[in-house]
Amino acid sequence: MRRGVAWGIAGGIVLVALAVGVLVAMTAGVERAPSSPATAPISASPSPTPSPTPTATPTPTARPGTALVQRDGAGVVRMLVAGDSLAAGFFASEKALGFTTLVADAVGPVEMTTAAYAHQTLTTVAAITDVPDDLGLAVIELGTNDVGLPTPLVDFEQNYAGLLDRVRVSSPTAALVCVGTWTSDGGAYDEVIARACGERGGIYVGLADAFADPANHGPAGRETFAGEGDDFHPNDAGHRAIAERILLALSY
Repeated sequence: MRRGVAWGIAGGIVLVALAVGVLVAMTAGVERAPSSPATAPISASPSPTPSPTPTATPTPTARPGTALVQRDGAGVVRMLVAGDSLAAGFFASEKALGFTTLVADAVGPVEMTTAAYAHQTLTTVAAITDVPDDLGLAVIELGTNDVGLPTPLVDFEQNYAGLLDRVRVSSPTAALVCVGTWTSDGGAYDEVIARACGERGGIYVGLADAFADPANHGPAGRETFAGEGDDFHPNDAGHRAIAERILLALSY
């Protein structure tokens, strides 16, 4: 009786094994269809706000060295700088080591008009910038705070073009330099800056490579004329790098 039970169990195992083998053989040659990619959810907003996309710094539309600084009869350059905290010198150890002053000292003598407001976007700075007549040099350094907000690109392009047009109306022959964003993910805004500047006879100066160099930042907690420095804003080396790029774009 026990031998019969044992043979019955063994027979059952053999039948199960055969069934599994047949199932494997049937499914081994079946090719699975690739799954469809997930569909992105549709935004309910009729006017979605575009976010900045990390892209490579765009190629300038004007060649460096072609913008000639204009001087008055006494050899003085009427210079405008419109920008954010970088244009104000944050966070160089001394204000004299900020890129605005370094450029002015190299180009000089200058009659300076500065509209530099920390933590402000293009829209705000452009609205309160008084563009003088008969400029010899205009340096526009705006967009970094717009990347962080982010400002819709269509609004940014309209306001940026509007500011440059005001410069060109008041000073058709002024050397115009448009500085890119101080960040690693401002490529979409840099493209707008480069295009608008080139269309108005200006020179785009990118900063993505300077920003990518850690030697141009920090360290956080360092003493500066504007208070305790952070690890984002340029240090003395960073400001010098920005100034060198602007000066390379000028003939003076």
